[in-house]
Amino acid sequence: MPARVYKTDKDQLLAEGKLIVNATNDAKFQHKVEMVNLVLGGMTPSALSEYVRESKNTITSWVKTADEQGFDALRVKKQSGRPTRLPVESIADIRAVLEEDDPKKYGYNVWDGPSLSAYIAREYGVNLCVRQCQRMFHRLGFSLIRPQTFPSKNKDLEEERELFKKNSGNYS
Repeated sequence: MPARVYKTDKDQLLAEGKLIVNATNDAKFQHKVEMVNLVLGGMTPSALSEYVRESKNTITSWVKTADEQGFDALRVKKQSGRPTRLPVESIADIRAVLEEDDPKKYGYNVWDGPSLSAYIAREYGVNLCVRQCQRMFHRLGFSLIRPQTFPSKNKDLEEERELFKKNSGNYS
């Protein structure tokens, strides 16, 4: 197989790679740069692949990328994920509605996953499942507060407590 013809000076690439290995904290990026440095230092990708958990083609591809685009092209790119179906402006509006703390104004007893899902479907025409709405509460900084089902231990409410215990089951 013919030897690679480098577009960038091999010694310059090796010197740059050595500086990057000492300066970076990103382990994956550092690993890739080290593999490129070893190839630039004289090791063949096939011999190197026997010692590390990378294929010969992967190492060759990293060398080509570093040569043609520079070492920064070897960095792991952040994956954006699936885009939201709600526009950013509507999320700000939803936050404002939730901060009003008056769900009865919108026809709900309490703000929870099902009520937020119904509100978003009605106002924005976007169907989000209950779990997505629960996640949205969390992203917006709200936490789940369960309603108190047991009357408080106030002495004035002792009769209501006893009635509640009789009707709800056997609690102690």
